[in-house]
Amino acid sequence: MQAEKEQKPQEKAPAVDTTTSNQEKQALDFKSLHFGWFVGHALVVLNTLIFAISNLVFHPLGFFYRLAYLGVIASYGIVLWNSYKPLTNKESYFKLMLLDENFQYLIVAVFFLFTRRIAVTLIPFFIYSVFHVLDFVDADLIPQLAPHQTKIQSHIKDVVSKYYDTAMILVAKIEVCGVMTRLVLGLFVFRSSILSVLVYAQFLRMRYYMSEHTREFLTELGTKIDKALTPPTAHPKIPPAVINAYATAKDKLTMGSKPAPATAAKKQL
Repeated sequence: MQAEKEQKPQEKAPAVDTTTSNQEKQALDFKSLHFGWFVGHALVVLNTLIFAISNLVFHPLGFFYRLAYLGVIASYGIVLWNSYKPLTNKESYFKLMLLDENFQYLIVAVFFLFTRRIAVTLIPFFIYSVFHVLDFVDADLIPQLAPHQTKIQSHIKDVVSKYYDTAMILVAKIEVCGVMTRLVLGLFVFRSSILSVLVYAQFLRMRYYMSEHTREFLTELGTKIDKALTPPTAHPKIPPAVINAYATAKDKLTMGSKPAPATAAKKQL
């Protein structure tokens, strides 16, 4: 899977008797980090759906919004713990963790958990979690609980293969146009804060270097905006003050130095 998808934890195998049967080795461990990772993503999927239905049918149930974010924090936290073991106090590992995209998503999830409820922010996490849940069902649940259901496994693999790239492109668009637009517009009606815009802008800045899909979409979007706001292709009805302000803002934004390349926990999903 591509780097956008959070990797499931691969636990170190404890010392065991070499005579242990293959069936025992492959048994599903409900106390493992791996299963906890799955439960976290399952909570995201379930609670996001309940929250979405409550928005459509009656008053939104904010409890399920918060519970979904707790699932996000749990699953991403497990991956980071398994990858870097922060309590080992190794400075190099800590620096790598700061540049890991899973850490970036974790920080954003914690921020949105404790700030004003914004429904659109859950959508990217929901999409990621759907694929993680499907992966766990295919690779772990079906082989253990219904090994004869090979058709279901094949169907899951087909769905993931067919829709994964499209879903990642959709996530990039939602993160840029959906969430960021909502945060900026919220400033004018006092439903979001300057801090939320700054935090998410930094998140998108890191996503630009981490995600090929985000980088391609931002580049395409920037080209369209340049064409609309930069002479000689600028629309004639756009006031000169807006064109000048855009040129000034663009110059300041492009003066920043490139961040160090982002990393991701190198584990198979």
